[in-house]
Amino acid sequence: MPTRKQKRREAKAKRHDYEFVYVDDEGNEVEPPPGEERSGNGVARPAAKKAAAAPARGARRAPSPPSWQRAGRRALILGVVVFFLFTVLNKSHGYAGPAFAAVIYTVLFVPFTYMLDRFAYKRWQVRQQQTPAPKR
Repeated sequence: MPTRKQKRREAKAKRHDYEFVYVDDEGNEVEPPPGEERSGNGVARPAAKKAAAAPARGARRAPSPPSWQRAGRRALILGVVVFFLFTVLNKSHGYAGPAFAAVIYTVLFVPFTYMLDRFAYKRWQVRQQQTPAPKR
């Protein structure tokens, strides 16, 4: 059952008069087709903004090409997090153990991140070649 707030919003949406906006494939506003009538229950809904258009199903932003520099930055962030986490969890010992673990995790994380980025980028390229550009 809708709440009072939801009922007020629905009533407000029905009171306002919105225009229908037709947009072509390039995102430009065009005139409505001749003989086109509004469908639905007679309640006009606001047109979607161009920037807020829903992406096609499965469409995501293009991954950037893999780089060792980006993998290194991510690994450094992970190393800092691991160091602080191990330091907090291992209160009785010094900083040598957590520092050693952080260095090991950091060194192992660099190639792992690079390979993961490379896989995602190559997979994206294959999908781009197989399917045509999505229509809006």
